[in-house]
Amino acid sequence: MKNFNFSNLGDTSFTNNGPQYLRPYDIYEVTLNKVEQSILKGKDGTEYPVVSLEFKGCGDINGVYSHNLFVPTRDSDFERRVNETNGSKYPSAFEQYQYTLMQLAEVINPTSAQKIKDNASKIKSLEQFTELIVKALSNKSDVKFFIKLVGRVSNNVTYSTIPNACILTSDATAETRPIPLNFVSHDKTMLSFSNYEMSQMKKYKSAKPTPMPNDDENPDISSDSDLDINDLDV
Repeated sequence: MKNFNFSNLGDTSFTNNGPQYLRPYDIYEVTLNKVEQSILKGKDGTEYPVVSLEFKGCGDINGVYSHNLFVPTRDSDFERRVNETNGSKYPSAFEQYQYTLMQLAEVINPTSAQKIKDNASKIKSLEQFTELIVKALSNKSDVKFFIKLVGRVSNNVTYSTIPNACILTSDATAETRPIPLNFVSHDKTMLSFSNYEMSQMKKYKSAKPTPMPNDDENPDISSDSDLDINDLDV
């Protein structure tokens, strides 16, 4: 007869009451719980610099969303793309990077965001810009705001992700600035889903449940200067 031992019942919890992940295609009230520069290592050993962001739900929203925003490093990251089939134009990864971080800064720390904009001509490197943004967004976990999450599909699993922060019009030229798209705001009514996003939302919510991966698979895996970073108090 097997030796059943139930002596650990008294001091073991069999439910997980910790934060869950914020699901796709919804708008949540959150705080920015963490922002830091870090390195992700690919399967081939290649290292990718990222800005790691963690958003935490407020009130009854017991959930978190983590996002790794890749720092542009390749030449192609600074080039706009054109869809060869329909001619649609897309901002560069560098433009998406700027618009994503600056929109966050304008919502979470508008004073510092304005200082960065006022001193834009003095910023001479991507490293400087990133350092300024991280500094502006750090220690602001008391600021509540709304975030819009959409979905991205990988291996037949739909993960939460933040949408693009800007777009280009069909007649955009090389000099045309991208048009901002709100994905964070203090006013929930300023955030909405496009017709395409609504169609994807319908597919996601009507799909049969898919086995979820391990927790560590949840994060989204999207020179000299005359400006002294320490002199710019953001």
